[in-house]
Amino acid sequence: MGEKKEHQSHIPTRLNILFVVVFLFFAIIILRLAFVQLVEGEQYKHDLEKYSTRELPIPAPRGRILDANGEVLVANKPVYTVTFVEDQNQSINQEQVADKLAGILKENDEKPGTDKELVKKALEYKATLPVSFNAQDTAKLISRLVPYLNSLPKAENVDRLNDSDLIKTALKINQTVRSPLDGDGREKLKSQVKAAWKTNAPATDLQDVMDGELMKYAIQYNLAIPARLDDKDRENLAKEVKAGLRLLPEPANLKERSDMDLLKYAAMFDLDVPLNLTEEQRLFQWRKMGILKEMRSYGIASYIPRRVKVNISHEEMYQIEERRSELPGINVILEPLREIHKDPDGTGFGTHFLGYIKPIRPEMLTEYVAQGYSRTDMVGETGLERFYERTLRGKDGASEVHVNKDSQTVEKRQKRDPEPGNDLVLALDWKFQSKVESILMNHIEDLKKRPSTPKELRDAHVLVMNPTNGEILAMASYPDYDLNLYYDQEEFNKQWKTLILPNELNHFIGSSYPPASTYKPLSVMMALQEGLTTPGETVMDRGGLKVGNVFMRNWKAGGHGPVNARRALQVSNNTYMYTMAVRLADRAMNNNISYTTQFSVLDYYNAQFGLGVKTGVDLPYESAGWPNPNNYYGNLAHALIGQYDLFTPMQMGQYVSAIANGGYRIRPHLVKEIRKGTTDLKKPGQTLTIMETEVLNRVQIDPQWIKVVQEGMHMVTQPGGTASGTFRGLPFEVAAKTGTAQLGKKAENALMVGYAPYQNPQLAFVVLVPNSIKDGGHSSDASGPIARKILEAYNEMYPGKLTPAPVVPSP
Repeated sequence: MGEKKEHQSHIPTRLNILFVVVFLFFAIIILRLAFVQLVEGEQYKHDLEKYSTRELPIPAPRGRILDANGEVLVANKPVYTVTFVEDQNQSINQEQVADKLAGILKENDEKPGTDKELVKKALEYKATLPVSFNAQDTAKLISRLVPYLNSLPKAENVDRLNDSDLIKTALKINQTVRSPLDGDGREKLKSQVKAAWKTNAPATDLQDVMDGELMKYAIQYNLAIPARLDDKDRENLAKEVKAGLRLLPEPANLKERSDMDLLKYAAMFDLDVPLNLTEEQRLFQWRKMGILKEMRSYGIASYIPRRVKVNISHEEMYQIEERRSELPGINVILEPLREIHKDPDGTGFGTHFLGYIKPIRPEMLTEYVAQGYSRTDMVGETGLERFYERTLRGKDGASEVHVNKDSQTVEKRQKRDPEPGNDLVLALDWKFQSKVESILMNHIEDLKKRPSTPKELRDAHVLVMNPTNGEILAMASYPDYDLNLYYDQEEFNKQWKTLILPNELNHFIGSSYPPASTYKPLSVMMALQEGLTTPGETVMDRGGLKVGNVFMRNWKAGGHGPVNARRALQVSNNTYMYTMAVRLADRAMNNNISYTTQFSVLDYYNAQFGLGVKTGVDLPYESAGWPNPNNYYGNLAHALIGQYDLFTPMQMGQYVSAIANGGYRIRPHLVKEIRKGTTDLKKPGQTLTIMETEVLNRVQIDPQWIKVVQEGMHMVTQPGGTASGTFRGLPFEVAAKTGTAQLGKKAENALMVGYAPYQNPQLAFVVLVPNSIKDGGHSSDASGPIARKILEAYNEMYPGKLTPAPVVPSP
């Protein structure tokens, strides 16, 4: 019987086949990966770099500024702007483009300077100048350069220099050196420089001199710099000095260098070399440097368009379009620019509160960029534009930009539409503001024509507020100017020194003045509150009072006779105030306390009314006034007649408003509402915020004493008062206080503060006319007519506000 054949399994064979298939599969993958990595890797890497995607912001229109009735005061107008950007595959000779643009664009921000400064600008922007020295000038320049080059060590000898000589060598070849001076070294070097000056000291003060300038003096007088570098700093500085020295030519080879090279070495050694340029050529080169500065804008990615010039003329635009083929990278675009309302007569409007915008200042760039701004953005610089920058600024749109590894643009597409900024609605009516500006201008120009007016009269200021809610109804200064000048470079340059610069400061919040007798209402309230007197107590005025060892006179020779609290205000009596000051000092001294402690009492009451503290007005750069540092005995008397601390007109407005409303210090504000920005300019946007009345504090004075002062201020405008003639015949009653600030000069300031109507205050005012009257003149002569005309204008424009509305008989 045969053997039975054993059955064999097929599983091992199948597994072997599977393993082979898997092996081949992975082998193919590995080979493919190797091919991609080794053969095509560079191409994929290039493609990846080629198509990086970045977002380019589309600037959003700024919000508008409207008056209380919706009239547009600040809007956006389309203007032509020249931009520059290098697109893909472009290799642009930027200097050549700038040279051609300088012949088209007639004005820019670059202010002409000296030839030395022009050379340094050209080197900074890697530009050339059209200079060609003759053989004599070249030889003269080389003879000036040779001593400087010979004074420098060889690169191979740098390591042998001591720390002082190493630093001086670095400075000589115009390299940046971090100050190695400590406090002792700095003072030692200052002493050495002063000793070196001897009788030929330059007109400078070493007290605040920078270390870099101080070390340059050390080079000039061949003084050792008392400093020691640590090993790491020395190693790094030596390396930089060696590299710099190797770039310099041998003195014998200077003849082979170009004129620009010679100028470069002259600039390095801070030599002043006159350029053989005509004045026209010189101005042209300064324009060219300004254009190059904007085109190169170091620190901004090359794919972002740079503004070369904003708001060009139609003529400039046409010339650029005609020569577009000669100007690669240059484009003319339409973008919104601020347009400021003008008065009907063409004069400026709202100069000192609307403000203007400009490119971000270099020192603020980091802060703005951190907040999401672009380096090329325009931001509010002054006024409401600055204070409400975050509100007015819209939300930028975005275009998607594909760029290559060199940041050159490959493709663009719009990704997100821009959203306009929110609108500001002011409390003032532009018609009333315009009328106040006109009243102020006409009166001051009339005053200047009078022989009795001091020649020092130059400016004047008016503030009108609603004392019940802090709304600013008018704010005008004379002289003013058109804010649109900031957006017209050619006109701006013409007007800058004579019109804009002298009148740019906002005096309402940035300048301080003695309040003079307008301070006396507070003096009376303080005296009553502190128990120094009573409303009915009479003080006998015989022409003045001895305060300490000095006899202080009343403004009226012979005095006013018996005066009480109310009459002291009516006739603006000084002696009454001196008496209160002496009592205030005596109260302290009777308790073995120095009279100087009573100055803090004045500060306390001042702050209660907003004097000597910031008012909180919605404008930037507000000053807190100027506190007098002296605290002599007589200063207490000076303080109570308003000849001590200095306050701003805005503080005076808050102060008189607090008197008018019965003792509430209210934050003054220009903006009444904030509305959502809209692209449909015919329909107002949604109201987002309403500025509610903000009471900062209730003054700590008994209301009955405030009432006494209100009555006294009312008496000022009645027969026998210092402003009795000013408001005579008005159909409503006024409370006011005049003031004459003695400045120790021939000319004195005229002031007037007040409110109307007396029974139900709707309007408070401050009128300040510096240097407007001579010694012995009356302040109401300069300030009174302005105040009266303003009240008349307000009453005419808003019937029933200051006077009861006429009764209309029923039909």
